[in-house]
Amino acid sequence: MRHISRGIVTAGAVLFATLAVPGTAHAAGPVVKEAYSDTADWSVIDVHLNHGSAVGEDVTKVTAELRPAGGAGTDAPVATVGGFTEKYWISTWEGIWASQPVHLETLGDYTIDIEVTDSSGDTTVQKNAGTLRYREQPVITDFAVTPTEPTIEDKTVAVGGDLVVRDPSTRKTVPLPDATVDLKLDQNGETTAVTDDKGHFSLSRELKQGGWVWAEYHGELGYASVPWVMVTPKAAPTRFVLDQKSFHPTAGDRITVSGTLEYQSGTEWKPLPGIPLEMDHKGSSTSSPIEATTDADGRFSFVASPYQKTVYEVAFTPYPYNAWIQRTATADVAVAVTATTKFKEFTASLDKNAELSVSGILAVIGDDHSERVEVAVQYSPDGRTGWKTQKTVKTGFDEQFYTDLPGYTDGYWRLSYAGSTSRDVKGTASDPLRRNRSLTRIKGANASPEPVRKGRTITVKGVLQDRKPGASSWQAYGGKKVQILFRPKGKKTWYLMTTVTAKANGSFSKGLTAQQDGTWVPVFLEPDGKHFVGSGSEDYVDVR
Repeated sequence: MRHISRGIVTAGAVLFATLAVPGTAHAAGPVVKEAYSDTADWSVIDVHLNHGSAVGEDVTKVTAELRPAGGAGTDAPVATVGGFTEKYWISTWEGIWASQPVHLETLGDYTIDIEVTDSSGDTTVQKNAGTLRYREQPVITDFAVTPTEPTIEDKTVAVGGDLVVRDPSTRKTVPLPDATVDLKLDQNGETTAVTDDKGHFSLSRELKQGGWVWAEYHGELGYASVPWVMVTPKAAPTRFVLDQKSFHPTAGDRITVSGTLEYQSGTEWKPLPGIPLEMDHKGSSTSSPIEATTDADGRFSFVASPYQKTVYEVAFTPYPYNAWIQRTATADVAVAVTATTKFKEFTASLDKNAELSVSGILAVIGDDHSERVEVAVQYSPDGRTGWKTQKTVKTGFDEQFYTDLPGYTDGYWRLSYAGSTSRDVKGTASDPLRRNRSLTRIKGANASPEPVRKGRTITVKGVLQDRKPGASSWQAYGGKKVQILFRPKGKKTWYLMTTVTAKANGSFSKGLTAQQDGTWVPVFLEPDGKHFVGSGSEDYVDVR
């Protein structure tokens, strides 16, 4: 015997006379979740079933009985509907079963009672499972979207259809004029159209991006819709035509990368205006791209100041998306950079003996360079012409170096790097530095008498003078200490015998005891930072 479980059981409930035999409830039977009019055809009954939650049995039969809505559960049915088939598969235990269109004599709403039997013989009866809305239904027919693949040269899409009212009992339709139909085009774009006397509506619009298109009717008769239609623009191939594909600037110089963005139209290529573009180091994930937008002629230009050898890539920006063109095109721009150099440090000092001490740092701007290079220390009397190399120093870029060399009493010094064509590095020279001191001398130096007897006095005298850089005459240099030196006959060593201070007019005189034959000379050995050392002439004295 079949077991029957009731979805709704009351004290006065009576089973369908033509359907079920009374029995006890069985928990394993199919579950009727809901019954209702199909949205596309109100005369079709849809039944939502969970039919295998316990044992996974298949549904073998679905039957519906219809009663006028609002009546008692004991009212006799006006129709019994069978022939249900599975319409939508939801899962292995759940789905939607649908009937064929129902034919009733009278329009109106009807209460749906459902009986379901599965392959194990279990039967479920669900009274008041839902309502059949058996009324005149608004329906949109012959809905069309043309074209569904618009192009960049023709973005206009035409949408049209007919809004009719269908009688469920006769299946006949009549137009529904002066009705407003809601249309959805171009992603979030919404608009409306009004039906004409024949219920026809139409609309043409130039799309921006494409997307789903559909129509809906919301009115006194109810709701009608159509399946969505996808409009997908046919993206045109694109290409970048560069004015120049390679550059060779000096590091830091500006380059302009320009060209035209084009799209393919048949066998032709046409300029593409108003498209955002970017240029960045190819393969870079950290740089900030340079941006530009094509003008009315599809032209673009990027300005960059490269410091190293690189390859730039011209491409589309990630946003905004443009459905009308293929955005995969790129263009490479090869850049070779000539490095430049400069001396970011240069010092030179001239000591009292005309020895020059030089230090400096040669910096490179551009591609990385680790090679050793030669820096020349050069001299010019006037700082403009006649530069001659006095010494060459080996150094590395951005590495401090020091060197000493014989100097001049006056003149200009600079550092010079010749550069390297093989390594693509430009040479440079530092700004010149003038280095000089005032010359000093002892005029009229003399040791007397000559000859002289041993133990007698020898007088050494002279006049201390200086001559400023650029001056042509000598001046008295008084108030300075002069050293008196003596070198015995046959010796090479000089001995400091005494120190004397020159008078204001630069003159000095000092007597010393004659001891042996030898040479006397007055010298200026302790100048300030603006003077060189100086000396007088040597004078040999014979001591008897």
